Amino acid sequence: MKQFLDTNLSCLVDDFKDMFISSIIQLSSQERIVIWLSGGSSVNHFYTEMEHFFSQLDSDTRKKIYFCFLDERVVAFSSPESNYFGLKSLLLDPLIALWYISQDQVILPDFSRDDFAQDYYNRVGNIDIWLFWVGPDGHTCSLFPNHKLLEDEFDWYQEIHDSPKPPSHRITISATMLRNTPYAFVFFMGESKKQAYDNFIDNELSIHDCPVKMTQECRNVFVFSDLG
Repeated sequence: MKQFLDTNLSCLVDDFKDMFISSIIQLSSQERIVIWLSGGSSVNHFYTEMEHFFSQLDSDTRKKIYFCFLDERVVAFSSPESNYFGLKSLLLDPLIALWYISQDQVILPDFSRDDFAQDYYNRVGNIDIWLFWVGPDGHTCSLFPNHKLLEDEFDWYQEIHDSPKPPSHRITISATMLRNTPYAFVFFMGESKKQAYDNFIDNELSIHDCPVKMTQECRNVFVFSDLG
């Protein structure tokens, strides 16, 4: 695990750019490179800068990149509660406007299907680069402290109908999927995340107390925080 702790946001963005671009380049021999996004306003500044990163990638590599979501609320994609809605104007539309990606490179769940969780997992495929927003309670995606999903060993997306944070109906990666991440970027941004960060580095606490601790089991983990 490599940590980047700095109160200077510009320095953190520069560090993120270097690690993010390096990760993509290391995966560039693949047919597809899937970047998994999460919501959360504390990561917005990193998202807004990502369009500048893409200018450093050659067009063949950019064509291999697909975006999907670590979790999504089961609402209309035009709803402000949708993670896709939040990231559409912030990141995805600017990349499409610059011809860095096409709309086909954004993979969304099909909530009209009865098996939309399994269907989304089948269409997303690769587990490559994941960007993890962290909640003040240490949750990430829709994996909340002491929730039963932390015990499940399914290797695909799961539905959650009792999210402690509304809306209650969501789709989320499973704990098993999370642990298989090749490149995990974890963000503890803002004073409200201090307790979550302290829990994250506390070896006495379990994933039930702080689910984002599961990212420590990933192969390559990069932690960014302005609490340094």
